Amino acid sequence: MNPFSDAKNVFLEKVDSMEYIDLDINIAARNKLEQLIQKVPFQIVLLTGQPGVGKSYLIQQLAKNISTESLHIQLFPFLSLNGFLAQLHLKFLPHIEINKNMTRDEFFKSFSTNLPKNELAPTIVIDEVQLYGDRELEVIRMLSDCRVFRFILVTHTLSNKEVLNESYFTSRIWDKVVISQLDVKNLRLFITQKLAKAGLDSVSFLLKNNNYKFMHKQTKGNLRLLTRMCFLLFDICEYYYDIEPTLFSKGVMPNKYLEMAAIELGSLDAR
Repeated sequence: MNPFSDAKNVFLEKVDSMEYIDLDINIAARNKLEQLIQKVPFQIVLLTGQPGVGKSYLIQQLAKNISTESLHIQLFPFLSLNGFLAQLHLKFLPHIEINKNMTRDEFFKSFSTNLPKNELAPTIVIDEVQLYGDRELEVIRMLSDCRVFRFILVTHTLSNKEVLNESYFTSRIWDKVVISQLDVKNLRLFITQKLAKAGLDSVSFLLKNNNYKFMHKQTKGNLRLLTRMCFLLFDICEYYYDIEPTLFSKGVMPNKYLEMAAIELGSLDAR
């Protein structure tokens, strides 16, 4: 049986809450978000970080400790404003009938009239907010002003969305939570824990400190690139293990396989 076949599948680009790994860089961020949701009557909170640091990976864990009755996570861009408003209405006011011709103002009126007037309004998490236009962001601002919902907006660091920088918008932002890139310690933790959860400690034992440093250099601590590099590395190992399994008998990962993975990733020149 080829252990690298299973190791490769561990790093398929998918998000599974059962495979979530708590890292130092996101424990603090997640705890802060949970505290804000549970205790603070904010209007808007920003969650930011460079592309690929694991923002989407983190926000999906909020539902583990926050009641889904008071939390909605919008992972994928909504196609229309009315569709988004209808989705919120169906979730938080399922007992009140809506029709397909309801206007934005009618949705707003229904929210204001029928949602409980609690200090801690339901929280709406919107991922990739930099993909939305001014009209969508304006509706978010208006809903936050009505105090019927609170919003956590997830966006790339240094996003050029002008409306987020306008004073009438930023004045409603209570706090900003930033996720940093992985350092070598957290990079190693991510890989070893992912493999351990799959019962593949024998594979992680092949990787040494110099290997983790090399992977950190090639991925610059980017979680998305790291996941891709691990998949490529174990795909290469799977092939060579079938041909000559004794290559791994010394208990070390051949450097050439890491270099091949980095070349395939595009971070290392093949020359």
